[in-house]
Order: sequence, then structure tokens, then C-alpha cells
Amino acid sequence: MKSSPQSRSGETASHIFIILVTLAQLIFFTLFHEYIAWHTTEPDGSVTRLSMLTDDYFIWLPIMITGSILVIVTSIAMIVYDNYQFRKTAEISFSVIGIIIAISLVSIFPFDFSVIPNDTAVDAVPIVVTVFFILLAVFYGVSALVMLIRFRHHAAKNDQPN
Repeated sequence: MKSSPQSRSGETASHIFIILVTLAQLIFFTLFHEYIAWHTTEPDGSVTRLSMLTDDYFIWLPIMITGSILVIVTSIAMIVYDNYQFRKTAEISFSVIGIIIAISLVSIFPFDFSVIPNDTAVDAVPIVVTVFFILLAVFYGVSALVMLIRFRHHAAKNDQPN
């Protein structure tokens, strides 16, 4: 099923946006991860960065890189190949990739919040971060399920004889 020229240009813009955002996150998480830190200003005016990431971050990083590359390659393919079934399958796969990345962050948990100079925050932030990533995975799961149901409904409707 082909898209109309107007909706096709919107889809192309959406795919380009997804590619750009994914590239930006890929660059940040691979090259600038040291900025995920608690920054303190010293009396002499210098800034000290206390990393909030553990060495386990580098266990999680290949999962994120792989997922990002899959999203970029698939988005490029969706620009080139205008097919409803391929597009919907790819969109569902994006949600599955999001689930994998979020759950891997919860299970590996490459964070160390002990650098925060507030005991209450040190205790609360890991719980908040864990809940956030679990809710993110649930959101992606519900999104994938809804898209799958719509996709199957659309396929069933188009398979019926006229």
C-alpha cells in the first residue's frame, strides 16, 4: 500500500528526524558519557566532574549502539522502500528495541549516585531512575502491542474479499 505524496513527505521527514535524534544520542552516549556526572565548582573556580556511571556502563553501551544502528538503518530503509507492512513492522521493532534498551538499563544499572551530596537524594534517585526505566519499558510494550493489534486488524480487513 503506497502513501499519498503529502503523507509520504511527512513520513520521510519523520524518518529523517528519527535518524538525526538517534545519531545525536549515539554520539552523546559513546563520546560524551563523562558528562553524565555530578559537577561541583571548586573554590578556585574549576569544575570537578564526579561520574555517575560505573564500569557496567560499558557492558550496556554495545546494546544501545546496536539498537541505535538498527533504528538508523531501518529508518533509511523506510525512506527508500515505501511499503505499509514493512513500515508497521519496523515501527513495532523500534518499540521492541526500546524495551530491550530500557530493561537492560534496569538489569545492568550502570549508575552510581553516591556522588550526590544529599543522603536523601542518594537513596531516592536510584528508585526513581529504576521506576522510570520500568515505566518506559511498559510504555514501549503497550505501544508495540497497540501497533501490532492495529496492524493485524488492517491486514485482516484487507484480506477479506470484496
